[in-house]
Amino acid sequence: MKKAIYLMASIALLVTACTENKKPADLLNQQASLPAGLNFSKMGFKVINSSINVKSNTMSTLYGNNTAQTNARSSTKLRPAGEIFALVTWKKQPDKHWFGANIPGDLQSLEMVKTTTSGTIYQLYKGQNLTLSTDTSLQQQRTRYILEQTPSIMP
Repeated sequence: MKKAIYLMASIALLVTACTENKKPADLLNQQASLPAGLNFSKMGFKVINSSINVKSNTMSTLYGNNTAQTNARSSTKLRPAGEIFALVTWKKQPDKHWFGANIPGDLQSLEMVKTTTSGTIYQLYKGQNLTLSTDTSLQQQRTRYILEQTPSIMP
């Protein structure tokens, strides 16, 4: 009788060990994904810094192309043409897989700042579908805010 129980337990253990581990579908945060048509990953952006705004319950990541990242790390305040910054902001939400942690939720906005030989170009895209906003009331203030960001420690 004991041998039969050990045999059944061994078979159950073997079957369990041989089954394929499937990853839960909810581990990928689709809610915070950028629209595929944006081709954000092909732009060659690297993280410059990230921040959390407790009052608005949002979290943001500032990205930049190679020129923007290099100049952000230097002490110079000169802005050569060709820098591209992208500040992505999400609503903050609790991480259901890690107690006490927060992760990005719904996409709120994407702010792009491009430097040219004649100045800067600021564009604001709002909402989950990143619709271009025509409101320019805070354009200078937001451009200054993005360009004055201090980079995180980077190699």
